[in-house]
Amino acid sequence: MPDLFSQIPPVAMPEVIPSELPQQRFHLGEWVRWFQVPNGDYGRVIGVIYAQQASFIATGLNYLVLLDERSPSREICTCDFAFEDDIESLEKSSLDGFQGNHV
Repeated sequence: MPDLFSQIPPVAMPEVIPSELPQQRFHLGEWVRWFQVPNGDYGRVIGVIYAQQASFIATGLNYLVLLDERSPSREICTCDFAFEDDIESLEKSSLDGFQGNHV
């Protein structure tokens, strides 16, 4: 199995860190899925950071998601960061029918 930390996408510290961080919508261990992506990747939240996306200017809470082994992109990416507006909660009951996945 490849080194998990070498596959974590880059992020950068924002220039200004607010005195109060936004309340997070998703929690550690929660199942989530990208709803605006055609391939429908999904997995579990394994980390939350307040950062600036390194590839474009966007600052906020970022969720580190460990992709499920049956998630379409898992062959090329073990985990990925997602902003709150890019993911939604995936109920455990809905995983049973989600791409034949049984958790």
